[in-house]
Order: sequence, then C-alpha cells, then structure tokens
Amino acid sequence: MSEPANQLHQQYQDSRGKYIYFLLTAAGACIGYAVEKVSGNPALKWNLALLAVCLTSWALSFCLGCRSIKCNEDGLHYNHMLFTAASRSPVDRLAVETLLARSFSASNTAARWQFRLFILGGVAFVAWRLIDIFSTSTGKR
Repeated sequence: MSEPANQLHQQYQDSRGKYIYFLLTAAGACIGYAVEKVSGNPALKWNLALLAVCLTSWALSFCLGCRSIKCNEDGLHYNHMLFTAASRSPVDRLAVETLLARSFSASNTAARWQFRLFILGGVAFVAWRLIDIFSTSTGKR
C-alpha cells in the first residue's frame, strides 16, 4: 500500500478503536446509573422487566465491544503473520488470509451489535423511567 493509504487506514483504525472504547465506557456508566436509580426500590414490579432489558442490553453491548477489540487484535496478528511466516508457502498464505477475513468480519459484526444493543438499552431505560415517573405521580406505584 502507498504511504497515504497506510495513513488513512491507520486513522480509520484509530477512529474505530476510540468509538468502540467510547461505547464500552458509556455502557458501563449506564449500567452503574441504572443500578443506582433502582436502589431503594426493593419491590418487584412488572415495570422492572424494562430495567432488566436495558441492563441486559448494556451488558451484552459491553461484552460485544470487548469481543470486537479482541477480534481486531487477532486480525492485526494474522496480518503480521501474512507478511512474515505465510510468505513462505501459498497454502500458509491462503490459510492466514482466511483467518484474517474471518477475524475482521467477526470484529465488524460485534461492533454493529454493540451499538444496536446500546441503543436498545437506552430506549428500554427511558421507557422504564417514564413509566416509573408516571406511576409515581399518579400514585399507582
């Protein structure tokens, strides 16, 4: 690859990494905030199902973010192998290229689902809070 293409690819990787870490941090903060909001509310009610949905979504989002990072690291390792060990044999090269493609595909899939589950958790949390506020203001709690 040319130097400008390498720089552009590096900027893409840096930006993607920051985005994934941002969502990881946000999911962790959201889990902490939701747990804090429910503390002192020991009674089990039907509307806590929405809270369970948001907490589960954020936890899965966090796990998928970690998986995306791990798959990306694996892909970088396979890419290094492609330029070193796999240069000796066409069969090795094909095997490493297959591993590289699978790794980046898994990383992209995990990153997409990380975002989707983060948004689902946010929607469920807002719905839970609105129901909780409404039921408190009308005395139906």
